Amino acid sequence: MKSMIMNKIMKLICLLFLVSIVASCNKDPEYYTLETPADQMLLKTSSADLTLEKEKENETAVTFTWNAAAQRGGADASIAYFFRMYMADLHSNVTSLYEIEAGERSISFTHNELNDILASWSILPGDKVTIEAEVIAQVNSSAQYLKPELSKIQLNVVGYDKNATAIYMVMVDDAGERTVRRMTEKVVGSGIYQSQAELKPCKYFFALSAESDYPCYMKGENGDNSLQYVAEAGDYEMLENTKSGAYTVITDLNMLDVSIIQLFSLPQNGIWIVGSACDAKWNLDDARSKCALENKDPRRPNLWTYTGNFYSKDGDNPSEFKLTLDFNWDAGKGLWFFAPYAAANPAVEHELGEMRVQNDGGDLKWTVASDGKYTLTVDLDQMKIYLDPAE
Repeated sequence: MKSMIMNKIMKLICLLFLVSIVASCNKDPEYYTLETPADQMLLKTSSADLTLEKEKENETAVTFTWNAAAQRGGADASIAYFFRMYMADLHSNVTSLYEIEAGERSISFTHNELNDILASWSILPGDKVTIEAEVIAQVNSSAQYLKPELSKIQLNVVGYDKNATAIYMVMVDDAGERTVRRMTEKVVGSGIYQSQAELKPCKYFFALSAESDYPCYMKGENGDNSLQYVAEAGDYEMLENTKSGAYTVITDLNMLDVSIIQLFSLPQNGIWIVGSACDAKWNLDDARSKCALENKDPRRPNLWTYTGNFYSKDGDNPSEFKLTLDFNWDAGKGLWFFAPYAAANPAVEHELGEMRVQNDGGDLKWTVASDGKYTLTVDLDQMKIYLDPAE
């Protein structure tokens, strides 16, 4: 009986011990908290309310400045400054982190740079947005990690519409006769405008409205084909064209330049590779779906490219390819780009030649020297063909 009582007492003691262990495990852990340093940098902005202007796109719109951060971390510690901006009410809309050069405590943005940031956040032109700017002082110390010092400030910004839906090429000939040609973006939002026009020697500029010459783009200071934005009449020079005939005009308001090229017109607005040297083999349907050249660069509408596998052998024979323009095998009707001579290698022989039917010069095809992944490029301005290893 006495033994049974002792066993119960021992069990009760063990139970109480286990309860005390569990209770101690359920206590909240104590964390070490790094001290947040006081803001001694006191970030400032040159303007708290800012309306961006296109005519000032290359001028400084805002400058941020700050004081030196507190010196912490010992004698060997150094301080590196970083800067960023984000929408005050949507922090996922944030710029890259700008590293500030040693010895500097300021950063500036042009109207164009700040407007591009708003556009990347999908802020509509004319809408006001509150931006929070932040400078970060990171202490680099071998002794210990220290929490960065932060300083923030807010500003309100209104952006502008960077790219018009259309611009107008205003041409003035030697007799003073004016001709106006509307140009549109081939890729909406790209800021690159294109038009096909019948040209003759003239002076010209690009207006942003069909009703007014200003604002406009006149000849720039970086060469005969460069542009500069002009808000109102002044001592500016028009560009000059000396060409006659049908040409394609490409105006890039990002790079501020213009090019005039004579672009070959494709019968079905496309080029397709056919032959044993490509994945389509001799199947026209596969050529359409697998081996189409593409024109992706609105700055260079003359360049059509395809990147894919090319093969040098078809069994014991050399592989070959040619370029169809209308998917027609008829030797008297189908339109093709043929090689300048049999087994020409476009990696070294770049002559494209004229579009023709097979009966007008024979079924001449290109070959490749070795298997691999290549980029085939067709230049419809210079009428050249190139084959380069793909990167």
